[in-house]
Amino acid sequence: MSVLEELARRGRRAAGQADAGTRSLAALHVLDTLGCVVAGSSHPLAAQLARFTTDTGDRREPGELYTPALAGRHTLRTTVWAESVLAHADEYDALHPAAAVVPAAVVVPAALAVADREGRPGRAVVDAVISGYEVVVEAGLRFGGPRLYGTAWWPTAVFGALGSAAATASLLDLDHGETTAALGLAAAGLGGLLSADELGAGHYLLTGRAAADGTEAAHLARIGARASGTLLDGPAAAALGTPAAPSSPGAEPHLNDCAFKAYPCARPLHAALDALETLAVQGLPVATARRVEIRLPEALLRFVTADRAPAGPTEAAASAVFAVAAWFHGAAADVGFFRGALPPGVPEVALGHAPELDAHLPDRWGARVIVDLADGRRVEKEVLGGGGGAARPLPDEAVTDKFRRIVGADEGDDLWAQWITQCLSLDTVPDIGDLRHTLCRLLRR
Repeated sequence: MSVLEELARRGRRAAGQADAGTRSLAALHVLDTLGCVVAGSSHPLAAQLARFTTDTGDRREPGELYTPALAGRHTLRTTVWAESVLAHADEYDALHPAAAVVPAAVVVPAALAVADREGRPGRAVVDAVISGYEVVVEAGLRFGGPRLYGTAWWPTAVFGALGSAAATASLLDLDHGETTAALGLAAAGLGGLLSADELGAGHYLLTGRAAADGTEAAHLARIGARASGTLLDGPAAAALGTPAAPSSPGAEPHLNDCAFKAYPCARPLHAALDALETLAVQGLPVATARRVEIRLPEALLRFVTADRAPAGPTEAAASAVFAVAAWFHGAAADVGFFRGALPPGVPEVALGHAPELDAHLPDRWGARVIVDLADGRRVEKEVLGGGGGAARPLPDEAVTDKFRRIVGADEGDDLWAQWITQCLSLDTVPDIGDLRHTLCRLLRR
């Protein structure tokens, strides 16, 4: 059996065997990802996407889709593309650390837009999300996940189309052969280089392309299009420099090991911010520090910087200086902080290698923080993170609070409360289109 056939079978099985806890978690991922899309809709990149859709005429087309990402109506491809780009633009979307992929950004937009267009219920979306996460995470795991960073491949760009294709195939009720074909069509275009200097729009557009391409691949498979079923065997092994590892244990769906993000910045910096928070809770005057050094595993230094003058908000989200400054100003969870200028008085921030943390990858993305206090003392804190790489796993209510904060929903707003409750009970939603349209109306109030 080829790798693509194994992935197709695994995705369908994960959705079919998911228990109530996993299905509830999938709904929480939908809520969190929609919050990230809404946050991204005010990102400078969103204005560029809107201008592009205007210039190419893809807006306000009768009978097409509304989206919280862009004004007006848009085609399926544009809707998936824009929501996927903006879901990841602030680095606030959920990820699977061991696979080094952000499944939320490529799977959830595809699942919601296709379900809206096809008139599918929430239960079908839950199945699609579980299936899509399973496929993209498993592909990342089998080809080395974080190891690919060292060879300049971005795992989400390489494998993201497989996740959206699997989610779309589930919603279109494709059989095993058709689903394998959809994954083959998606695999034919796999790629995506990791930026070596400026991230810019180029990095984030890769998520949108992957999500949109995967969605199209499943629709093409539905009408009979086919591709090689062995693209992830010989060809991918040659391109990526490694053959696929054996299938990972299937004890529970990979979605259960995906981590929600507490901060809108590059994931390797999260453990460092948690370390600063721990030192502060211990009563140390960290907020008056003269210097902060963040030491990370070598592979994770590949996509963070110590830049004090980043080119834009996408680069600021990868800057340890901005992340530390955000924490010092009580704004570590504020996407807006990373879009402005660096405030004065930020201490020196340096990055370094912590060799002792290398062995914990890919399961734990740790950080060691060394702080030189104003009184001359030097203090250190290491945060390894728990299972699945989450430095500080967010409880369900924290994820819901994150969504409320992003969309500006007051606790006493009954309409928002009803919508959030409905989204978290996704299995019972009769029509995803109604849920999406209501969200757009609430955002326009």
